[in-house]
Amino acid sequence: MDQLLLELRKLPRPQPILLGVVVGFLALLLYAYREVIQWYWLPRWGDEQGYYSYAYLVPPLALVMIWMRRERLLQLQARPSWWGIPVYFVAMGIHLLGHWGYSSWVSSMAFPLFLIAGSLLLWGPQITRVLLYPLLFLYLMMPMPSVVFDEITNPIKVWSTEVAIAMLKPFYNILQTSQVTFMMPSGYELHVGVECSGFKVTIALLTFILFFFTIVDMPLWKKLILPIALFPIAIISNGLRIALIGIVGHHYGPEAAKIAHEGYPLNLPLFGEVTIPTTGALEILIPFVSLFLLARWLGWKR
Repeated sequence: MDQLLLELRKLPRPQPILLGVVVGFLALLLYAYREVIQWYWLPRWGDEQGYYSYAYLVPPLALVMIWMRRERLLQLQARPSWWGIPVYFVAMGIHLLGHWGYSSWVSSMAFPLFLIAGSLLLWGPQITRVLLYPLLFLYLMMPMPSVVFDEITNPIKVWSTEVAIAMLKPFYNILQTSQVTFMMPSGYELHVGVECSGFKVTIALLTFILFFFTIVDMPLWKKLILPIALFPIAIISNGLRIALIGIVGHHYGPEAAKIAHEGYPLNLPLFGEVTIPTTGALEILIPFVSLFLLARWLGWKR
């Protein structure tokens, strides 16, 4: 805490007028997006069974990235640029297109553009260039439309099912009844649904990787290996999880397979009912450890 206060004292005191303009701009922007935030963002972020529970972390992580760039920002002078006006009109056009077309997702796509436009108008291209990555990072908190979501999750479901079957076939006589359904020799049938696609963990880990870019000192081409490697690692780990659920269902029945899939409910004195993760922990543990080891192999020393 003392170190944080020391760093804060090093920062220049903002001019009251400029600070008022920034606060006013952000207030107007949030007011313009009040319906999108209330009816589109927050319900999806707060859905425990949804895929965007990580989104609450995106704005704080963006602020952390800006804070980590403070030394570079202090070396630059604010030089307001009129280039913010065309960016502002592009953002306004996208926002109105989404508003008139009843598409909250389209409106959401304009939110970081408004911030970029405001940065150009207030501080100019040099400072905006430093802020660009944290501002674009905000796109990760925008829920995708169902059409795009289905196009992404369906192939992942199929690939994960194929990996699981490939793992099981040397040991069991598997009957595949569809691209995402197979039956164990005991008759236990496992259908890989959207919740088993592994996409929820994949997108959360992708968010972590893109934040990780800002704290590692490696060449860009090495950094890009991490998100590229994430998807095959996630599919393999998810395939392993599906295979384990199939094994549990084969030997111990559907109820045991349900626990292997959803976790084990347990009542604790102080916390009430909690769910102890079972195979679901593998979706996070295996990719996280694999990416950590890969980053160390690529030369990450921190």
